[in-house]
Amino acid sequence: MFEIRRLRLLLELAQRGTVTAVAEAGSLTPSAVSQQLTLLQREAGLTLFVREGRVLRITDAGWVLVRHAERLIEGMNEARAELAELAGTPTGPVRLSAFPTAARTLVPSAVSRCGQRHPALRVIVDEREAPESMAALRGHETDLALVYSYALLPPLDTTGVTLTRLLTETFVMLLPPDRALAEGPVQLASLAEETWISPYDDTSGRAALDQACAEAGFAPRVDYASNDYTVIIAMVRAGLGVALVPRFALEPGDTDIVVRPLVGDPVSRTISLAIRAGTGRDPALRALSAEIVTTATEVTDLAAR
Repeated sequence: MFEIRRLRLLLELAQRGTVTAVAEAGSLTPSAVSQQLTLLQREAGLTLFVREGRVLRITDAGWVLVRHAERLIEGMNEARAELAELAGTPTGPVRLSAFPTAARTLVPSAVSRCGQRHPALRVIVDEREAPESMAALRGHETDLALVYSYALLPPLDTTGVTLTRLLTETFVMLLPPDRALAEGPVQLASLAEETWISPYDDTSGRAALDQACAEAGFAPRVDYASNDYTVIIAMVRAGLGVALVPRFALEPGDTDIVVRPLVGDPVSRTISLAIRAGTGRDPALRALSAEIVTTATEVTDLAAR
């Protein structure tokens, strides 16, 4: 009989690749992780992983056990959710992770209304980018997550996670206040000679910008980088360059900079609600999910006006 905690560690290893990463995610020591994985391998009677440098490579036998472990843990999640459903009343705590623009646009209203309707439900919010949120869901570090996926980039790995699409967010061009520009959409290629301000080069936002510009026939010259869109907008306002930002990053007071859509909306991302597979029937998760879906619908309707 395999122990669930050891199977969870094997799943973490499959997702994170190193014992150190698994240990950090689970607040364990690397030696404790190694010991538990070794015991699991002994229980299996086959080689589940082999060391290649700093990485433990999962073997064919290991992947067989990973697939079964995923189904087993999903079944356990479903059992817990059904038991919670029998209790009926949504109670907390529920942990919600969100990336910054979603944390500002969707989270406050949804959490506030959830608290008004379900006083016993406590929602704890933290801020994570989409890949980190997906890993946190699998590692039981969070319960719900607002995540995004760019149309120009490979989709998120949804292993062990269920996604509910909320809305599609387009990106707009920001230009300095003194820029004389005709009304209406602009061609991305017309901005090839501009100085650009963008997220760091190890982010999906930068990857999407690079891909869109490559398809338009140029590589952006990025002189300024920040992962904080308020900083990016401030740099555009100061005349340091142009930027491509998600529409929801704009504040109501951002009327002094030039904002233009791009012809064909080449950069967009789908915002989704992510939940660990098998947990959707939990009353607390259903209650918060419902408020997030309602808020997303309201935001979409408002943006369409």
